[in-house]
Amino acid sequence: MKARLLLLAGMIVASATAEARAQSASEAELKAAYLFNFALFVEWPTRNKASFTVCQYGSDSLGSGAAALARKSLRGKTITVRQANAKELSGCDMLYIPSSEKARIRDLAQRLRGSNVLTVSDAQGAAREGATIGLSIDGQKIVFEINVAEAKRNSLVISAKLLSLAETVVDTP
Repeated sequence: MKARLLLLAGMIVASATAEARAQSASEAELKAAYLFNFALFVEWPTRNKASFTVCQYGSDSLGSGAAALARKSLRGKTITVRQANAKELSGCDMLYIPSSEKARIRDLAQRLRGSNVLTVSDAQGAAREGATIGLSIDGQKIVFEINVAEAKRNSLVISAKLLSLAETVVDTP
């Protein structure tokens, strides 16, 4: 009887662990899908680059979503996903800043001003902190806010369609 209870407890723990991994993988893939779709509705100044580079600041927070993103192409360009730290931001077209790095958003946004980099973060209030786009979860759905002033500082043009889908549009100087 005791052995059966231990086996049952082990199965429950294993099942819960597998379910948690599946949920986090799907969340990472969903975030990556949002990043891809944001890129579809943003115009960058003309560049002669063969690829579109998405940089992840800090930890590998996109997980399996990074691989899914790297299998896509954007306007005929392959998408490259790489890790970046504060010294390795050159060459990024988009910078994803995970919520674990919220304290760095303002500094990174100031460093990247004028560099044509779209900054996206899932940290609460990210757009008000200087990210161009902030993602957040509202109940069962992902919503986003856009900082149009930050987009302008980086010579990025955000489509009216994307602006209309945003939960909030801020114009924080």
